[in-house]
Order: sequence, then structure tokens, then C-alpha cells
Amino acid sequence: MKQFILGLVLVAMQYTVNSGDTLQSIAEQYCQGDDPRQVADFREGIRELNYDVIGESDVWVGLEIVVNRWE
Repeated sequence: MKQFILGLVLVAMQYTVNSGDTLQSIAEQYCQGDDPRQVADFREGIRELNYDVIGESDVWVGLEIVVNRWE
């Protein structure tokens, strides 16, 4: 039996919101899964990470947010 070691690193990146972006579209762009529940969880993770800035609102053009992803 072969054993593999998988190493993932959590990367925090700055993202500047562009025209037409929403939390949902950003989550769809960066979420590594395509299950709607995964994307929804990822979207809410972005909201929680940036809650001090956006609260319950959506994002707006020019806003800089942090997006975490595994690589």
C-alpha cells in the first residue's frame, strides 16, 4: 500500500472588489468545490473574515477584503 502526505497551506489574499462582484460571485470564483453548500459556506466565511467592514451588507466596488483559501 502506498502512502501519500498531502500538505495544504491556508493562504490569505487581498481582493479588491470589482464592478459586478458580489460575495456570491467571489465565493464561486475562489471556492475549490462546486457543491452549492460548499460555495455558500465559503461565502459566509468571507463575510465572517471581513465582518468588521461589511457586516450583513454585500460588497462594493473598490472595497478591499481578505479571502482565505487552501493551496
